[in-house]
Amino acid sequence: MRIKRLTSSFTLLLIIAMVIMAVTAMLSFSAHITPQKCEESGTPVLYIDTEGGKKIKTKEKYVKATYSINYGGKNLSGSCKIRGRGNSTWRTEEFYKKTYLLKLEKPAALLGLPEAEKWVLMANTADKTSLRNAYAYYLAKNVWKDGLWTPDAKFLALFVNGRYEGLYALTEKIEIRQNRLPLDTKGGSFLFEVRSPKSKSWNFKSKKGISFTIKEPNNLSDEEYKKRQDFVQQVEDIIFSEDFADKEKGWQKYLDPQSFADWYLINEFTKNHNVQFQSSCFLYYDSSTKKIYMGPIWDFDISCGNISYDGCENPEGFWVREQSQWFKRLFEDPYFADFVKERWNSKKELIKNSSEWIHMAAEEIEAPIMINDQLWKNIGHRQWPHAPGWKRRKTFAAEVNYFSDWVEKRFEWMDKAINTSGVQK
Repeated sequence: MRIKRLTSSFTLLLIIAMVIMAVTAMLSFSAHITPQKCEESGTPVLYIDTEGGKKIKTKEKYVKATYSINYGGKNLSGSCKIRGRGNSTWRTEEFYKKTYLLKLEKPAALLGLPEAEKWVLMANTADKTSLRNAYAYYLAKNVWKDGLWTPDAKFLALFVNGRYEGLYALTEKIEIRQNRLPLDTKGGSFLFEVRSPKSKSWNFKSKKGISFTIKEPNNLSDEEYKKRQDFVQQVEDIIFSEDFADKEKGWQKYLDPQSFADWYLINEFTKNHNVQFQSSCFLYYDSSTKKIYMGPIWDFDISCGNISYDGCENPEGFWVREQSQWFKRLFEDPYFADFVKERWNSKKELIKNSSEWIHMAAEEIEAPIMINDQLWKNIGHRQWPHAPGWKRRKTFAAEVNYFSDWVEKRFEWMDKAINTSGVQK
């Protein structure tokens, strides 16, 4: 028994030592990647220097810092704060590269994006191409371009305290602001999210067991939050009522059909695993129209076949409408099913050709991706979510081709399913 315990302890110590050695080796190697090398690859460089060289260790506490970035011949710099952000990125042991939330002291227009104070530094760790989030934004902005506001993102190289941290996507944060979601909160508009686990904001669970968080405004009284909670519950009650399909009394009175149809199609087409109405599903109520809108879209790193479970690796089969209680119910109304079919057919030629964007974007990002992979070494290596065939894909080009091929197969299946059998069961 004693020998077994000693062996077990030795094994644990060996594993810990190997992890420490691996992390040390990565940190040491990152010092050899210079800002000049990143700029030569065509990537802007963002410098973050924390106060006293402090490490960014948690999602809960900000670290004071300064930032500097050159773009378009101009240098932007100033004071800021930075902390961790995200769920799986910070929970999964395989992910050393983390996502961050950057809060500037004064709003600034970074990389040509509209001026704002808060920015997400997206690590895209789970996606070996780093392109799936950008692809979803492309679909929303260029295919469903008559839709609502969608976050934008620009790639950059991140250096923290002089050390290369990798290729990141500077991404607009979903929030109520003039340059993002310009909603009238004083008039009653609010942003909410299907979210689990709970956040520090106002959380509640609907009668159907869906966890919601009212994200903004974040300075209301309990009474005001409760009014918004009761309204969301009222809408859910109507969705599941006997009169839900009635044009005057049912869901159409409270939900914007186009935003729900477009959000559904983007997420269903990419078979985005994260949209089973558990987290990262945003909605907002606009007091000017007195309707709830679905979106903006968010979190597509484990979409387009980049997963190994729940059937989402398969380009065939419906996903969103089988997982979301609200959408499953909406598809019981022929009006919504026909509306979705019409939206698909009006955009399908653009969708069909969208795989071309993947290859064009890949050409632009390949050099900085290779620099990133020199540090993090995730291409050709085991890493969650373990997309099928990852062992055989030893190059960035192979990962891009897998992504593009999956999208093309998905289009063929979706087009046939929607136009032959319809989107109703």
